[in-house]
Amino acid sequence: MWAPLIGITARRVPLAALVDVPLGMADGQLEGAFSGYGDSVSDAGGIPMIIGRNASIDLLMPRLDGLLLSGGEDVEPHHYGGSINSTDSQHDHDRDRFELALIAAALTARLPILAICRGVQILNVALGGTLVEHLDDTNGFSHANTDEHRSVLRHEVTIDPESELAQAVAANVRSGDSIAVNSFHHQAILDPGRGLRVVAHANDGTIEGVEIPGRSVIGVQWHPEMHAGTDPIFKWFIDAAQQMKRSQT
Repeated sequence: MWAPLIGITARRVPLAALVDVPLGMADGQLEGAFSGYGDSVSDAGGIPMIIGRNASIDLLMPRLDGLLLSGGEDVEPHHYGGSINSTDSQHDHDRDRFELALIAAALTARLPILAICRGVQILNVALGGTLVEHLDDTNGFSHANTDEHRSVLRHEVTIDPESELAQAVAANVRSGDSIAVNSFHHQAILDPGRGLRVVAHANDGTIEGVEIPGRSVIGVQWHPEMHAGTDPIFKWFIDAAQQMKRSQT
């Protein structure tokens, strides 16, 4: 069975912030993503590849079969007309710039896209949408603050049963068109970008899932790569990449 090549966006972290290193290396940076992304892609039948920030997008696009937009820092507010109003915010201008260009190229190439947490936010901004800059706690519940394990399913998300997302996560759907998910975000989509359809909400109204109708593009605010086992949304993603490749041959 042919395995599609899936590009995964990465973050950069100062080496000194993670481990004890020789002083001569203290200003170095690690570039990568949590292993759950690659593990999930691989387990679903794909080949994961971390995309270095200095990669040539023009040379990269013909080689990729799908794009996974991973989590990380907040998108800089100036990209969507916002203003920094939270001390929780961290930004990476170069990452934003690179990923906005990468998304534009991937959409033009009609690549399947799976966008996760920050990923769905930068996808929305790339399409002209805006973000909630900080989610307040609702009835004592915080979307961000928890000491629970990353795999714990913390709240319900109701999904439009007619959506592509509903088909992608069908194995996890409970009664009433809802699934249980984890939650590690303090921002979310406010105004959806051009062409994005909102297809999932949390009980407090927070937008949790979007898609582009007629395209293999899904974004979710939770972290399916942290769920126990291989979340079915990754099987959907790999199937979409395989179908696209078959349609081109």
